[in-house]
Amino acid sequence: MFSYIVEFVPYREGKVELLVPDPNRSWQSADVPVFLNPRAARVNRDVSVLALSVLKPKDVLDGMAATGIRGVRYFVESGIPEVVFNDVNPTAIQLARRNAEKYNVNARFYQRDFRVLCNEERFWTVDLDPFGSPAPFIWAAARAVRSGGYLLVSATDTRPLSGASPKQALAKYGAILWKPEWYPELMVRVLYFLLFHAAAIHGKGIEPILAFTYEHHVRVVARLREKPSLVTKNVRQIGYYELDGKQYGPIWTGPLQDRELAEKALELWDDDYTKASRKILDLASREPPVLGYYNVHFWAERLKLRQIPRFDAIISALRERGFVAERTLWSDKGIKTDADPMTFEEVLRGARAD
Repeated sequence: MFSYIVEFVPYREGKVELLVPDPNRSWQSADVPVFLNPRAARVNRDVSVLALSVLKPKDVLDGMAATGIRGVRYFVESGIPEVVFNDVNPTAIQLARRNAEKYNVNARFYQRDFRVLCNEERFWTVDLDPFGSPAPFIWAAARAVRSGGYLLVSATDTRPLSGASPKQALAKYGAILWKPEWYPELMVRVLYFLLFHAAAIHGKGIEPILAFTYEHHVRVVARLREKPSLVTKNVRQIGYYELDGKQYGPIWTGPLQDRELAEKALELWDDDYTKASRKILDLASREPPVLGYYNVHFWAERLKLRQIPRFDAIISALRERGFVAERTLWSDKGIKTDADPMTFEEVLRGARAD
């Protein structure tokens, strides 16, 4: 029985229908007993479910389970053999248990501090989806992942991650940041740096698998391996970026996506998932491993162009000059290319706008 009277309603997401607090208000109010975000977090869950459907780990820790919807979907949709649900909130665990029982999830339930549980047990996959910054929890999460397993991390504190709040960025993430034109990508590079640091403390290297942002959610997925040569390789992928006389970092400078994984996950997409998740996986499957991107609208304004050039014309012109060029998942206004700023400016001036 629940410790006090709580009204729950049926809510369908992906291929499951579960009981949750009213989704129209549960993500807007602090008064609800169990939190559920049906907007940005749904896209986060859709992409994560499709990714784990490809990776097929042996188990997953839903470390801050709330309603249990993420863990139930991993079992039902991704085919994960065992799900461990944990939450410090007793009402959340009762609800997660009720939802898991509906789908006969092979599950274990804990009402523990996430960090304590991660210190005592090991898992093939840990999903860390806190409210705000994952920084207080990520060292414990990295410890709990078995070698060869996966760590999925979310962050919603976009002000420090984007560089909009430099003091908080330094305090929470140990990075010197300002807000550049390509700040959505910067956020995942800071989060990967944090993940690398946490993993390295436990003798593990990271292999980035998937990274994306949607509204105020930032998400990264990585494989962790106890492999000294991988840690050494990772160190070379940590660095600084200079823009307009300002230095950003340390951040992750290496690749962000496993494009083959994204392509396979995209093949599993159907109408039960959000269109935003399809777009994320499609762009991730084509994303070139280039640091940063150009915001076309920002550059057109800076160059005082009368009209915004056509994106396909810009991309074609860059490719004709021998550069890689693609639309980027970080912004509808962005193009990712290895062209230098002078070349990009020349192409922008010469590209057709009609």
